[in-house]
Amino acid sequence: MHNTISQRHALPGSSLKGVVRATAGLLLGTDNPVVAEVFGSSRQPCPWHWSSPVPRAHEPDEQPAWYPAMPSARVRIDRETHTAVEDMLVIAEQTGAESATFTVTQTARIDDLAKHQDVLVVAAQATRSLGSLRRRGLGWVGIACTSHEPDEDTVRRFLQLKQP
Repeated sequence: MHNTISQRHALPGSSLKGVVRATAGLLLGTDNPVVAEVFGSSRQPCPWHWSSPVPRAHEPDEQPAWYPAMPSARVRIDRETHTAVEDMLVIAEQTGAESATFTVTQTARIDDLAKHQDVLVVAAQATRSLGSLRRRGLGWVGIACTSHEPDEDTVRRFLQLKQP
């Protein structure tokens, strides 16, 4: 498999949504109906639009941009033979930015907006990595919500949504 980075959308909003959804599923339970309610499913569309992240400039005269794409490779090793598994080589490009911003915008009617906001904020801030090489120290991230600061009550409400 060979993956290249789109210069237009280095990190699509749909991929970012998927990573945050995976975190919500890990914390609340993958089959928890709240996860489908907030992030969408095959039966119901997501009531939120996730924009693609855009790198931020840190100096007044700096042009914000993603770091140049760098090649990377990954291979799956067989646990018993300690050799490469046939057809399991991935060659891809990787990029990053010091920081980037994105927006999550409501696109449909939501009955319990506070519940959705709790899930989005807590799951986003609990997300610590993204990308295919995130287990190797690459892709570590921190996501901060600029419009809803989570507090102890937010986390408590979020945890009450957890299913065994």
